Amino acid sequence: MKRTTQVALLLILLLVAGFIITVMAWSKPTQPTKIDTTVIVYKDTAPIVYSVRGKKALFIGDSHTAADYGWQHQVYKKTGMSYLNTAVGGKQTGWMVEVASRSITEYFDYCFIYGGANDMAGNRPPIKSVKNIQVIVNRCLRFGVTPIVVTGFDPVTCINVAGRDIYKGYPQRYARFQQLLMDSIVGAQVVKTHCISRTDCGDFLCHMTASGHKKMAEAVILACKFKKI
Repeated sequence: MKRTTQVALLLILLLVAGFIITVMAWSKPTQPTKIDTTVIVYKDTAPIVYSVRGKKALFIGDSHTAADYGWQHQVYKKTGMSYLNTAVGGKQTGWMVEVASRSITEYFDYCFIYGGANDMAGNRPPIKSVKNIQVIVNRCLRFGVTPIVVTGFDPVTCINVAGRDIYKGYPQRYARFQQLLMDSIVGAQVVKTHCISRTDCGDFLCHMTASGHKKMAEAVILACKFKKI
């Protein structure tokens, strides 16, 4: 009998202890459950490029675009576009507007515009020449042609007018013109092509050598995200 009583007391003690432990567990503050909010994003690291094989391009410009195998020809060779080059040496942007008025049609997919050097050499106010470029851009948009404006080389580092007073202030005006192109042209991609060094220039006005034309073509293709063939 005594043994039975002891067993019963032991069971009661165990039950009481279990109850106390349970109550303590319930009353203990709980830590908020941490939710893993990490989001894994898989990105395609390959650059986006656009095939322009078979597209038709129009080039409008001056001597910097008039070379037979110049940068414009290399853009065509590297991308597979066909092209018409209307550039003529010594011409200003006013003349280019006239060329654009009779040349830009729905036939073309792209129009590359690279002018202004002769305007600036002739002491023309940069803003007036920029307005001419905008007129050409507007005509492109009217006919569904994609306009691409090229600034050209850095005139401050590439043009050497030392001892030539007739060209005094030319590099600075040309630089101002380029900055206005980048700041104010609407509706076109403006490609800054300050990739040319003085060693790529064939004369003091920086008519480019073969290396300069190659760099110019590569810069335009890269900026426009054209796929090479």
